[in-house]
Amino acid sequence: MNAKELIQLNNKKRKLLTKENEEYYDKMLVYIRTSLAISEQQSEELLMEILDHIIEAQNEGKRAEDVFGEPPAAYCNEIIKQLPKEPGKVQHFL
Repeated sequence: MNAKELIQLNNKKRKLLTKENEEYYDKMLVYIRTSLAISEQQSEELLMEILDHIIEAQNEGKRAEDVFGEPPAAYCNEIIKQLPKEPGKVQHFL
Protein backbone atom coordinates (compact mmCIF):
# COMPACT_ATOMS: atom_id res chain seq x y z
CA MET A 1 0.00 0.00 0.00
CA ASN A 2 1.44 3.39 -0.90
CA ALA A 3 1.36 6.47 1.35
CA LYS A 4 -1.70 7.98 -0.34
CA GLU A 5 -3.71 4.78 0.15
CA LEU A 6 -2.58 4.55 3.78
CA ILE A 7 -3.73 8.13 4.39
CA GLN A 8 -7.17 7.34 2.97
CA LEU A 9 -7.47 4.19 5.10
CA ASN A 10 -6.25 6.12 8.13
CA ASN A 11 -8.96 8.75 7.64
CA LYS A 12 -11.63 6.03 7.53
CA LYS A 13 -10.34 4.15 10.58
CA ARG A 14 -10.03 7.32 12.68
CA LYS A 15 -13.81 7.58 12.61
CA LEU A 16 -13.86 4.52 14.90
CA LEU A 17 -12.08 6.36 17.71
CA THR A 18 -13.70 7.92 20.73
CA LYS A 19 -13.33 11.69 20.98
CA GLU A 20 -10.65 11.35 23.65
CA ASN A 21 -8.64 8.78 21.69
CA GLU A 22 -8.99 10.78 18.50
CA GLU A 23 -7.59 13.89 20.18
CA TYR A 24 -4.64 11.89 21.52
CA TYR A 25 -4.03 10.21 18.15
CA ASP A 26 -4.24 13.54 16.32
CA LYS A 27 -1.30 14.80 18.40
CA MET A 28 0.70 11.74 17.38
CA LEU A 29 -0.35 12.15 13.75
CA VAL A 30 0.84 15.75 13.57
CA TYR A 31 4.10 14.94 15.33
CA ILE A 32 4.93 11.98 13.09
CA ARG A 33 3.85 13.58 9.84
CA THR A 34 6.03 16.61 10.56
CA SER A 35 9.07 14.52 11.47
CA LEU A 36 11.88 15.32 9.09
CA ALA A 37 13.77 12.12 9.90
CA ILE A 38 11.47 9.62 8.20
CA SER A 39 9.82 9.27 4.81
CA GLU A 40 6.16 9.81 4.12
CA GLN A 41 5.75 6.06 3.57
CA GLN A 42 7.38 5.25 6.92
CA SER A 43 5.24 7.89 8.62
CA GLU A 44 2.00 6.52 7.26
CA GLU A 45 2.90 2.90 8.03
CA LEU A 46 3.78 3.88 11.60
CA LEU A 47 0.57 5.88 12.00
CA MET A 48 -1.51 2.96 10.74
CA GLU A 49 0.16 0.61 13.21
CA ILE A 50 -0.45 3.04 16.08
CA LEU A 51 -4.06 3.57 15.00
CA ASP A 52 -4.67 -0.18 14.91
CA HIS A 53 -3.24 -0.50 18.44
CA ILE A 54 -5.47 2.30 19.71
CA ILE A 55 -8.57 0.76 18.14
CA GLU A 56 -7.72 -2.63 19.66
CA ALA A 57 -7.11 -1.07 23.08
CA GLN A 58 -10.31 0.96 22.81
CA ASN A 59 -12.24 -2.25 22.11
CA GLU A 60 -10.78 -3.57 25.38
CA GLY A 61 -11.95 -0.48 27.27
CA LYS A 62 -8.55 1.24 27.37
CA ARG A 63 -7.58 4.74 26.38
CA ALA A 64 -4.73 5.60 24.01
CA GLU A 65 -3.00 7.34 26.89
CA ASP A 66 -3.10 4.07 28.88
CA VAL A 67 -1.27 2.30 26.06
CA PHE A 68 1.24 4.93 24.91
CA GLY A 69 1.62 7.20 27.95
CA GLU A 70 1.92 10.96 28.20
CA PRO A 71 2.97 13.02 26.40
CA PRO A 72 2.34 11.40 23.01
CA ALA A 73 5.49 13.03 21.56
CA ALA A 74 7.67 11.02 23.95
CA TYR A 75 6.43 7.72 22.51
CA CYS A 76 6.72 9.06 18.96
CA ASN A 77 10.32 10.11 19.57
CA GLU A 78 11.25 6.64 20.78
CA ILE A 79 9.70 4.96 17.75
CA ILE A 80 11.16 7.43 15.26
CA LYS A 81 14.65 6.93 16.73
CA GLN A 82 14.38 3.22 15.94
CA LEU A 83 13.38 3.66 12.29
CA PRO A 84 15.94 3.78 9.49
CA LYS A 85 16.59 7.40 8.60
CA GLU A 86 15.80 8.79 5.20
CA PRO A 87 19.03 9.81 3.43
CA GLY A 88 19.42 13.57 3.30
CA LYS A 89 16.73 14.25 5.90
CA VAL A 90 17.37 16.22 9.08
CA GLN A 91 16.41 14.69 12.41
CA HIS A 92 14.46 16.66 14.99
CA PHE A 93 13.83 15.23 18.41
CA LEU A 94 12.53 17.14 21.39
